[in-house]
Amino acid sequence: MDLLYINKIPELNYENEVTKKIVLKIIHKLDKQQKEESRNTNFYNRSKIINFFSEAELLFKYHDIEKKGELDIKLFPKMARQLKQIYDIRDIKRFEKEMKTKKLSKMNLPMFLTLLKRKLFQTIDDDETFKKYFDVLDMNKNKKINLDQLKMYLGLVGDKISHEEINSFISYYVENNKKLIQNDLTLDDKNLPTEIGLTVYKDILTYFKNF
Repeated sequence: MDLLYINKIPELNYENEVTKKIVLKIIHKLDKQQKEESRNTNFYNRSKIINFFSEAELLFKYHDIEKKGELDIKLFPKMARQLKQIYDIRDIKRFEKEMKTKKLSKMNLPMFLTLLKRKLFQTIDDDETFKKYFDVLDMNKNKKINLDQLKMYLGLVGDKISHEEINSFISYYVENNKKLIQNDLTLDDKNLPTEIGLTVYKDILTYFKNF
């Protein structure tokens, strides 16, 4: 690997040195595993990893309101899901059982980041897959997809998801994510969504993937 390629790694502007150390270790391991892959693929994965842990660091800081440097370990599955990792009911029960066996009730930032590594590449792969199929459904290439087309698509593949289930989720989503509406949702004259952007699309599929 030449020096020019190495210099393409975005600067690691993390608030905590421990985050930088963890990310560098993952990237070095990634380089060894992906020698046969294209440089573009490797660089893409590096960037995703760097951005993922930047969001993780900010999320921990957000939850650590009292600035104690540690959080209740039971918050982990919820926080991981906020970072698009899949933790269904069975995952959560297994996680809680594991933590109880290990007698762990609190987590600091290093532990939080280490736990996130368990499903890190699942998150990256899912994110890439979401984008690929979103682009296919984006018929008008305006970075949004028609909601009716999505309902039809979801009804044809995988487990059957009714229009009512999707409508209920969209209504709940709009009510609880009003900041996203302007950029990620197109509303009709009745204030009902007709088109959705990539963020809403990923959240819908992530939600239904848990069932």
